[in-house]
Amino acid sequence: MSFLHPEFLWGLLALSVPIIVHFFYLRRSRRYVFSRAELVERLRQASRPYLRLRHLLLLVLRLALVTVLVLLFARPVWSSQNLLSSKQGTSALIVWDVSPSMKPVFETSRALVQAILRQGAEEEYRLLCTDSYLPQGGFVGPRVLEERIRDIQPADMGYPLAALLEKADLLFQGASYPGRRVYVVSDFQRSSEGDLSRLVGQPLGEVVLVPVSNTIKGNAYIDSVSLERIGHRYRVSFRLRGTAGYPYAVRVGQHLRKLTPGLYEESLSDTAGYVAFHIEGDGVEFDNRLYVGLGDGSASSPIAWGGPREARQAFERLHQVLGIEAKPQAGPSPSSLVWVAEAGALPPEAARWVSQGGKLILFPPVGLSPAAWQKTFLAEEVAFSGQQATYTQPLSLRLPEISFWGAVFLQRPTAPAYVAEPLWVKYAYRFLPRAGRVLIEGEDGVPLLWEIPWGKGQVYLFAFPWQAASLGAHSLFVPLFARLYEGQEVQQGAWISWLGVQTGFVLSAQPEERPLLRHVSSGRMWVPPFEYRAGTVRFFLGEEPIPAGLYEVEVGGRRVYLGVQVPLSESADTVFFQGDWSRTGASITIKRWEGGALVSEKGWRWGSWVGWVLLALLLVGMETYWARRLLRPATVPSL
Repeated sequence: MSFLHPEFLWGLLALSVPIIVHFFYLRRSRRYVFSRAELVERLRQASRPYLRLRHLLLLVLRLALVTVLVLLFARPVWSSQNLLSSKQGTSALIVWDVSPSMKPVFETSRALVQAILRQGAEEEYRLLCTDSYLPQGGFVGPRVLEERIRDIQPADMGYPLAALLEKADLLFQGASYPGRRVYVVSDFQRSSEGDLSRLVGQPLGEVVLVPVSNTIKGNAYIDSVSLERIGHRYRVSFRLRGTAGYPYAVRVGQHLRKLTPGLYEESLSDTAGYVAFHIEGDGVEFDNRLYVGLGDGSASSPIAWGGPREARQAFERLHQVLGIEAKPQAGPSPSSLVWVAEAGALPPEAARWVSQGGKLILFPPVGLSPAAWQKTFLAEEVAFSGQQATYTQPLSLRLPEISFWGAVFLQRPTAPAYVAEPLWVKYAYRFLPRAGRVLIEGEDGVPLLWEIPWGKGQVYLFAFPWQAASLGAHSLFVPLFARLYEGQEVQQGAWISWLGVQTGFVLSAQPEERPLLRHVSSGRMWVPPFEYRAGTVRFFLGEEPIPAGLYEVEVGGRRVYLGVQVPLSESADTVFFQGDWSRTGASITIKRWEGGALVSEKGWRWGSWVGWVLLALLLVGMETYWARRLLRPATVPSL
């Protein structure tokens, strides 16, 4: 048993008060005046043995009342976990979330890890920080591990908790005791939890979740940057996120501006090797600095897609077939090249993004009406007149534009080229753009996919809803997306990598040359994963945790700058501790930090103040009843 507020136990000294009152009262003598025989019966009832018993009962009630009042404020807690630990030896794994979102509350999380070690419920401990798949050493005693955690600092990227815990047997290798317990100290940001279904069936033993209270609502950050060279200057486009309408002080290079969340452009000289962004005055500081290198090579931009949530799984499978890491977004960003959307959910910035070079893949929603189509930016250039065909059988397709498809087929097909896998299309809408070409049509000649030029970009408009799209490994969409993604490297582009998403960078190089990265602020150096291709070297960043900040990249004596930023999910995800850990099948306990101690929400908890209050009220009522009976003045019978 432990107490949340042990200082209130000094109140037990008040137990002496009812004892003193009890003895003083017994010393009082009582006088009775009688002249009738019936008074003899009253004296017998008030004889000393009966009176002593009743006064003892009153004393016990008063002592119990004082004890309950003291415990009401001291709040004792007794968890069944200590009982289990005493029966068998237990080895504990402490998983410590050191991801960027934990930086504002990192010292609190350190105190929680120390509290786990000091309570000593297990015989040995091992520490696993989320910036590595490997634990920090073997199982050791609590004092040894407490010394190690003093120097641990938050990282700029963390792996999902589910991915770390899915190899439970490996994590408990070398344990000296049969019992297993896993402590998870985290803010449980939704993006940091990962897919909890991966933990089903894992022999984790008891899982104790220790949430750290955290919030990043109102956080300001830059989620995308693109650069375009015009003469001897760069035009930088970026998007600021944060509280709508709130003015933030944003420094771009040497220029300081007051900006509300939205899309902005800035003109910069091409003499600098990099540009630095700094958001000043934001309370959440781990993502307020961002660096973008102005490299001489090429950088592959991240691929974003949006649209209905129900389509996410289908498009994720498609990107896995292509070997491309794509991230879902609420809208297209300046650095995104391809965006999949539904016509009924187009954001306001879509038209501008396409006109600047983006590729929009657009599906009409089920039940699209002419009135709904008029609300899209395409309505001025693309006429819509409802359904034009219905089908009851699978529809064979053909590709009339051989010039478009030739780059992705080993053998160029001849028109009409039929695709092996048909579509199960129930109906097709009729679109008639002023300019464009048909890339896919049905065997009846009905256009099913239009390529429509829009400024510097293109819109790929399908004539059927995404539910009819076959996104399998052998479907037409595999070569279509490969064609759209092929060679999409932005020359003289923004050299920036967001951790958590793989990004490739290309520089001209000789076969014996390899890229060397140097972190400008710390001076640390290492060689990233790379491959050599016909006079160029391609290296990759984003999948492994490295410090964020500005890097200098050296290849064969040439130097360029590169910016590395914390994962966007750490900045954008404001949902904490909402995952359903019970579906993992493990025994789940939640512990919270209250009054300087870890309090369990599972087991026998004596700290429920409601129960103590009810018990105190019951004792007050009983004490009042007996006090009235015993301490009322003696009655004088009439003569």
